[in-house]
Amino acid sequence: MNKFSIAKNSLIAVALSLATVACSGSEPYSGGDDASSSQDESYGDGSESETESDTEAGVVDEIVEIDVVIGQTSGSAIPFQATLGQTVRITLLNPDADDEFHLHGYDLGGDVTPAGQEEVFEFTADKLGTFELESHVTGDWILTLVVEEP
Repeated sequence: MNKFSIAKNSLIAVALSLATVACSGSEPYSGGDDASSSQDESYGDGSESETESDTEAGVVDEIVEIDVVIGQTSGSAIPFQATLGQTVRITLLNPDADDEFHLHGYDLGGDVTPAGQEEVFEFTADKLGTFELESHVTGDWILTLVVEEP
């Protein structure tokens, strides 16, 4: 191998490394929209959005909004994130069949949601950990919510 080949290969390796670093962000992907975006009313993307309502004295009161269409955007491998103390609002659109949903660890749910109707769970994330929302009719896993320290 001559000096030109070694230099060329080194240049390619450096360029690939720089491209990889340039394309990666400093924030982990949360599976949702950024804090300044508005909620998608179509329920088409299983989005999570956060909106700030109070920033005085360094206190930020955010609502984590999670919209899921059962059978379409449910079962995402990316967990939804919340911070201890935040209000979480999970809206489930149940298009196909009567179902019963339950958020484990918070003991929310249990009522039958008729086909074509919405079920809304709104609560304060006051417990740390990983929580799963599931269907009690089919046993299907709908989403995972991770609540972390601020």
